[in-house]
Amino acid sequence: MHTGFDPAWINDLEPQQVYKHDARSRVWCVSSEGGASFVIKRFEFSPLRQGLGLALGLHPGQREIRRFRQLKAAGLPVAPIIASGVQRRGVAARFWLVTPHRGTSLHNLFNHGKMTDPARRQRVLEAVGQLTGELIRKGLFNRDHKASNIVIDDEDRPWLIDVGAVGRSRGTAGADRMLANLCDTLAQAGATDPDLAQVRRASGAISNTASKA
Repeated sequence: MHTGFDPAWINDLEPQQVYKHDARSRVWCVSSEGGASFVIKRFEFSPLRQGLGLALGLHPGQREIRRFRQLKAAGLPVAPIIASGVQRRGVAARFWLVTPHRGTSLHNLFNHGKMTDPARRQRVLEAVGQLTGELIRKGLFNRDHKASNIVIDDEDRPWLIDVGAVGRSRGTAGADRMLANLCDTLAQAGATDPDLAQVRRASGAISNTASKA
């Protein structure tokens, strides 16, 4: 399937922005000559361990693809993984994933002062709260449900990214933990108490309605 992404760009195109680079992974954005922007995630931990994980089907990149498909099948807004591959050297490997650039993370919108318009702020937080409620209603738990793993597109719609930590629900405690993690990371980025209350209300309206159905 043609995705518009050329694997050669991983090495050939200068990054527009590097979002993360640590011992586990590097995440950066590139732009093609046609103007399309893509986010590349390459796993950087031990290439030998990566090769073994890939052979066993246990690599975190493989898990992220499975979770993406699970969320997509559930009708949830998740940034699509449009390409993946492996850079090999013997038994060693580095696995990579590509998604289209969907927008700016919720964390950065608050942290960089981009949420000063009250109407937009309310609209985005309502949508994020409803998305959280949908995850709960569909029996899913995301231990990495945080402001930096939700991006907001040009139409103020939220999209989930970095979804390898999604699994089945852990009941009420899991739902509470997921919502608390989101609110804690939002507060660290600059969200106010009324902002957090709105997220909780929006998420509860979805999950509580489902629990009574």
